[in-house]
Amino acid sequence: MRLFYKFFFAFCITSFVAVGLMLALITVNLSTSFNDFVNEAEHKQVVNLKSRIIAFYQENGSWELLKGNEALWKEMLGANTKSSLRAPTHSMDANKQTEDSISTLSHLLQTQKRLSLYDINKQVIIGRRSISDNPYSETIELDGEQIGWISLIPSELLEGSPGNEFLAQQYKNYYIIALSVIALALITAWLFSRHLVSPISSLINGTFTLIKGNYSIRIEKKTNDELALLSDNVNVLAETLDKNQSNRSKWMSDVSHELKTPLTILRGQLIGIQDGVFKADEQRVQLFIDQIDSMGNIVNDLYQLSTTDVGGLTYKKEPLNPIQILLQVAESFSAKFKQKELSVDCTQIAALISDEKCNVLADRDRLRQLFVNLFENAYRYTNAQGCIQINANIIEQNINIQMQDSAPGVPLTIQGHLFERFYRLEPSRNRDSGGSGLGLALCKQIVDAHQGTITTSDSSLGGLSINITLPKHRSYPQ
Repeated sequence: MRLFYKFFFAFCITSFVAVGLMLALITVNLSTSFNDFVNEAEHKQVVNLKSRIIAFYQENGSWELLKGNEALWKEMLGANTKSSLRAPTHSMDANKQTEDSISTLSHLLQTQKRLSLYDINKQVIIGRRSISDNPYSETIELDGEQIGWISLIPSELLEGSPGNEFLAQQYKNYYIIALSVIALALITAWLFSRHLVSPISSLINGTFTLIKGNYSIRIEKKTNDELALLSDNVNVLAETLDKNQSNRSKWMSDVSHELKTPLTILRGQLIGIQDGVFKADEQRVQLFIDQIDSMGNIVNDLYQLSTTDVGGLTYKKEPLNPIQILLQVAESFSAKFKQKELSVDCTQIAALISDEKCNVLADRDRLRQLFVNLFENAYRYTNAQGCIQINANIIEQNINIQMQDSAPGVPLTIQGHLFERFYRLEPSRNRDSGGSGLGLALCKQIVDAHQGTITTSDSSLGGLSINITLPKHRSYPQ
């Protein structure tokens, strides 16, 4: 709500300043322009009147007839004066129209009340008693000889003049218009502030809901601007948090189950020995050792995964040939493969052992762990009397390694989940095979740490194909 008032007050202040500045500029401009126009018109009226006065003086030879004669003075100022009192009649029609317009304006502004006539000695003929009472005066000359003075008080200097009254009325109208504009601006600012604050309020409420732990909240987009982009980002964050919470719950459940199984077996066996049902012979002790080793492997895998997540797993990288390590691991699994009558074909990669281009910057122990997990995965989930085929090649700046096994296969819709922790495929690759569901997750962590990629696809042998890409070491020939 505070943000709404901030927007509202900001819009109001901006509107007040804008309207005030506009009103001030209009007022100054109107006053200046109007006074200039009036002064110019009055100056023309004075010039025009001087011609009539000169004609009057030339005809009468003195000012005696005009002294104190208000009626004659008004007639001289009016547009419909007698021809004997006017200036020479040879003026054009345009000049006559101008004269009539000026006379009309003079009548509206009551110019005759502000004009005064004085003789050569500055004695009043008609008008104000003293010539010094008039801010503006100029001489009247006939044939180069001064015959008198004409004086004027400008309209803007006279209190209560029609010009000032006209300006006052215009100012009043402008103030009314300005107040109307301000009222309209207040209404617009109120509506616009609500429009701006509405999506922000939705974002605030949504983030508060996320803070409370409800990650199912989704914010509706109300605009198509940066706020909409922010709403999308918050929705993505909420979706990620919701997914992480779900994965964490599932992960904890899986960890509990993986540790519970060997613990249950151990407890049952120990109770049996305690009750005299079983004997603690060598076979029984070996069972205990196997179950403890199983739990130890799970704990070790979990530790390595968590250490990698926080960046604590160290890698001592050096230039090495990954094919050489791969063949060594394959040789170490030969005894286990014979037990299931699995054949391993590594003939295609043997030539790469001596190839200097087949080198990567890697941690020897981590690569060994990678290949051990892959062979262990193939051993557990490949049917007896099956086969495993290993291929490798160098393409541009990468070394590609492919490990294929025979049936059973994995549906494409499920292959993307194989690198998730504790994920197992039922029923062909299930818990009965002895895996913890962490092996391929560790493989992905190791490959990612070497700036490589690991993916799955269908194997041409009927099973699963693991595809690894590792970047070549740059110090070696291209």
